[in-house]
Amino acid sequence: MRATTSLSIALAGCMAALLWTGNAAANDRAPGAGDNAARKVACHEDTESVFVLAPIGEDQVLSYQRVLIDAPIGEVWPVLRDVERFVDAVLPDLAPTFMWLDGGGPETIPSRFQFSAGADTLVEEIIYRSETEKQILVRLVQPVLGMQEYYAFGDLTRACGNKTVLEYTRYLALEPGTDIEFFRALFTQEFIDIPAYFAD
Repeated sequence: MRATTSLSIALAGCMAALLWTGNAAANDRAPGAGDNAARKVACHEDTESVFVLAPIGEDQVLSYQRVLIDAPIGEVWPVLRDVERFVDAVLPDLAPTFMWLDGGGPETIPSRFQFSAGADTLVEEIIYRSETEKQILVRLVQPVLGMQEYYAFGDLTRACGNKTVLEYTRYLALEPGTDIEFFRALFTQEFIDIPAYFAD
């Protein structure tokens, strides 16, 4: 029996709410958008970088990262919302292998895409995006690199001083014996590359 924590339950509830929106996601109808409006209008003062990667059950991992980007939200959102540009920002060595699948693209939700890491091909899908809330949810379509399931939820908030806070929450269900330190190193590097991308 898998142990769970209040954090994993909260994430599961968030994911369920987002998945429940179905076609509404493409129409920019985020769950709780009204409740969240004030947070999105005011500038975010809690800008300290955070990275937590923790097991939450048998072969399950939850990752939470927060980073301050020295660019206004109007410049950051076009990169986060377009996965091809986001891959270029966080995985520049893999960006040349990026390809939209089945007629998908940055203006279509849901959309599948793929990119390659060595001999492995990652096939993922954008399943939710809100232009109003500046949020995006992506899932892994096919198991790869020891991941059976993978969900990534990105959320932007205005920070004071014309900057932007990016919060990124990921859930991974892993094959038994998969080393989570691989993902710790990868996620750490990604969140070094993101601020650097906007600083160039």
